[in-house]
Amino acid sequence: MKTILVVDNHPVVLKLLVEFLKRQGHGVITAEDGLAALEILKKVKPDIIFTDLIMPNINGEKLCQVIRSRPELKNLHIIIYSATVLEDETNILRLGADVCIAKGPFKNTEEHITRVIEHIDNGTIHELKGKILGGEDLYKRHVTSELLFSKRHYEVIFNSMPEGVVEFTLDGKIFHVNAAALALCGLREEHLLASSFFDLFSGEDRERLRALLHTPDPSTAIIDETAPILLNGKMVTIHFLPSNDDAHAFVIAIMRDLTDKITTARELEMLRRQQERILNAVGEGIFGLNPGGHITFVNPAALTMLGYEHHELVGSSLQEIVHGCKPEGDSCPENECPICAAGQDGIVRKGTETFWRKNGSSFPVRYTSTPIQEDYEILGSVVAFADITERKKMEEKLRESAMTDELTTLFNRRGFMTLADKLIKISVRDKTDLLLVYVDFDNMKWINDTLGHSVGDQALVEAATLLQDTFRLADIVARLGGDEFVILCTDNSALGNEETILNRLSESIEQTNRLASRQYPLSLSVGVGRYEHMSPCSIDELLRRADLAMYENKEEKKSRHQDGYRI
Repeated sequence: MKTILVVDNHPVVLKLLVEFLKRQGHGVITAEDGLAALEILKKVKPDIIFTDLIMPNINGEKLCQVIRSRPELKNLHIIIYSATVLEDETNILRLGADVCIAKGPFKNTEEHITRVIEHIDNGTIHELKGKILGGEDLYKRHVTSELLFSKRHYEVIFNSMPEGVVEFTLDGKIFHVNAAALALCGLREEHLLASSFFDLFSGEDRERLRALLHTPDPSTAIIDETAPILLNGKMVTIHFLPSNDDAHAFVIAIMRDLTDKITTARELEMLRRQQERILNAVGEGIFGLNPGGHITFVNPAALTMLGYEHHELVGSSLQEIVHGCKPEGDSCPENECPICAAGQDGIVRKGTETFWRKNGSSFPVRYTSTPIQEDYEILGSVVAFADITERKKMEEKLRESAMTDELTTLFNRRGFMTLADKLIKISVRDKTDLLLVYVDFDNMKWINDTLGHSVGDQALVEAATLLQDTFRLADIVARLGGDEFVILCTDNSALGNEETILNRLSESIEQTNRLASRQYPLSLSVGVGRYEHMSPCSIDELLRRADLAMYENKEEKKSRHQDGYRI
């Protein structure tokens, strides 16, 4: 006597099979589909299972795959009893069944069942392996072949979906999953089928799902991006779709993994906060402008210089509130504003302008307005500005004293020494350090002798412009005489960043030398000296230290025969 499990959703076929097997003296258990069969197999281990292929929930094909994947069921004999064996013969023979019986006249079926059980009793079931008993009594049906093709086509699409899809009964028993759902859950299909959907989640999440699916209108049951749920270490959204066929009600869960999106959003937020901290720490005033010239953001330094609160500036027009007119009272039309123009035509603007404080007073600024572009679209501009009131006063005094270099318009030696002396006194008073960069133009004699003194003058102007563009607005750039320049960095951010400054200067030189039309390579030797308020020295001593460092740099370039240096 054998214990036999019969799986078939057709009540007549099920009744005939059960009655015949019982007459043969066997114990019989029944299940209407693969899902019910898997529940039975958790408690009972039969000797033989007869299963149909076409059934609701878990079909016979999937049932065979699950059984063959479980070691504890390896000795279970599987007999497929189906009406589609002829139309699906190639696929059926790969399912791992011991033998297949075609559904035909039941009198013939009884003979085939008896024959199969005899082979099992005799230990010769392997002799029937790969055979379809009763196939000679049937013929292939075209409509069945088409339906099977449609089923396979549907399975390909179902398993190609990027979203995870799980189908389960109203009490949570899973009977269908696609490949994406298996990846999300981190489980094999044989472990997931017939398990509880709710058991995929833990604690409060599980109870949250149960409550959600028991709402009066389950069609609105959604776990959306505002409150995703944790599944196998991943944050997912779930849309639940209640469904019905002729005999069953079930739920389809469509799951989407938000883990990467949430991680990216967190990283972007961290980056935004970091950028905000940087903007807040910068000593220069910074505006953000949209293409229409309205302020989109402003940093604390700008608020301090202008005397406004944050909410008074953001959303306001730069022209109307900050840059509407010149010191003498003449208006500056919006269409002529160079600062706003950068956010309209995409061209960087640099220069000096006048800004107005909330109290009605004005002050001169040096600004740089840089367009913001993305995918060739101009989104606005960023404006950096510095109050140059003190510098303007000094420049005016220096101009009165003829302290500027006529060729380059930089400070000359006298102007630099006068200004540097004042800055050193301020450094001692404020207990801050200064950085001095000494620059010598290589090859000047070669340029003058070979290309002429007019080209030599042009080279000096070019070097002066490059140094002004490379260093900050508040730094003092001067020509000491001949081919020697000096820069006094007054911003504390330069201290400890000598390498960064020199790299920035080197990049500017390389960019200038890329022009194919150049007659000569631009080459500068550089030395750096540092004034420390704790150990003060004269400006002459500071220049001597930087000049010595510059000379060592020049000798090193000579020894390496560096490109651009001509002996």
